[in-house]
Amino acid sequence: MIYLYHLISIFACLIVAPCFALFSLLSRNKWRRLKDHFGFVPLGDAPDKNQKTIWFHALSLGEVVGATPAIRLLRKNRPQDRIVVSVTTDSGFEAAKRKLPDIDVLIFHPLDCFPFTWNAIRKIQPDLFVLIDTGFWPGFIHLLHLKGVPALLFNGRISSRSMRRYRMFGAFFSPLFNWFTMLCMQNPHSRDGLESIGIDKSRLVVIGDPKFDTLPSHSKDKQDKVRQKLRIAPLSMVWVAGSTHEGEEETILDVHNRLREHYGNLILVLAPRRLERTLHIARTIMSKGISFVRRSDQWDKENTDFSVLLLDSMGELAEVYSICDLAFVGNSFITPGGGHNLIEPVAYGKPVLFGPHVENNQHNADALIESGLGIKVRNADEMETAVRRWLSEEAELARLEGKAKGFVLHHQGASRRMADIINDQLKD
Repeated sequence: MIYLYHLISIFACLIVAPCFALFSLLSRNKWRRLKDHFGFVPLGDAPDKNQKTIWFHALSLGEVVGATPAIRLLRKNRPQDRIVVSVTTDSGFEAAKRKLPDIDVLIFHPLDCFPFTWNAIRKIQPDLFVLIDTGFWPGFIHLLHLKGVPALLFNGRISSRSMRRYRMFGAFFSPLFNWFTMLCMQNPHSRDGLESIGIDKSRLVVIGDPKFDTLPSHSKDKQDKVRQKLRIAPLSMVWVAGSTHEGEEETILDVHNRLREHYGNLILVLAPRRLERTLHIARTIMSKGISFVRRSDQWDKENTDFSVLLLDSMGELAEVYSICDLAFVGNSFITPGGGHNLIEPVAYGKPVLFGPHVENNQHNADALIESGLGIKVRNADEMETAVRRWLSEEAELARLEGKAKGFVLHHQGASRRMADIINDQLKD
């Protein structure tokens, strides 16, 4: 089946190449680095005989962030080796430039057409390939297998939805996973799922979630500065609805209106996942008669009279989590959903609410519920009850803050374990 895939890809590239070139006009980075996608990748300095070449592929921003600690450890421990990082998206490219300035080569991953991938592998000549998460190109992985290049999967995680697809097309996916030298999974559920479709047990290992190794922390002074920047009064209580999707904001706003009847100094920071939706959300807020301010308006206006802060800015959600009393994480209240990063608020010592659709983060959701740091809410009434419970128990919130820090420390270490595995693979 995989050879048929290659054959089709050879003919497909005649159509894909011009179409992709036109698409790349919409992206400054992709257009400038168009040749990368066709396998004509820059190599930097040629490796000498004592160097190993390690090729990491991180699909987008989230994968780059997750891989950063492990790559930094490798750079520190193996300064003589050449590190190549490939990405697929603009956001991934910019994140890699910012977070990984010491790598040797940064490229866009070639499209999965035989001529392009073969050319890239031939030019880079990796001694080891490391894929971050499970967003793989089957043709590319097969070519690595044919060339005898060991391939590792780092931070592998499989949702129940993906598992159903793998079982349905097991004849295609089982050989693909078995071409990896080792599959380093995020949790036991993902490991057991792959084992159930016939993946060699000896290739599977659970190393944990690298997200725990990337979590920030903010001092009390830093939190005070964030409050000042956002014009939030020191005595105001704050809850954050982060990375929300269409169909979630209206419920959250209704709950907030009801909560304000009991907590007059309660502020909601509403942070939609897609900023292009902020105008629509602003209209929804106005229709409900709720006083609000856009974050973008705070740059040049002094406004402290608001009940909702609409976070229509990039890169500020993490520090906003640091000043809240509790958080709700979106893409979990709707179908198909899947949920976003539940761990980020917990890093700041905050308990977290989420809806019933957290398939992409089920393991972490279960762990948070078990520890008392997370609550699953299925409707507006349950959300209101959970928020009121935590806001009414100041001592409980203080206790949970300490518990959250212990929870994060307990789950750290995936990046170091991955770096150790890579070191073992590269031993002569």
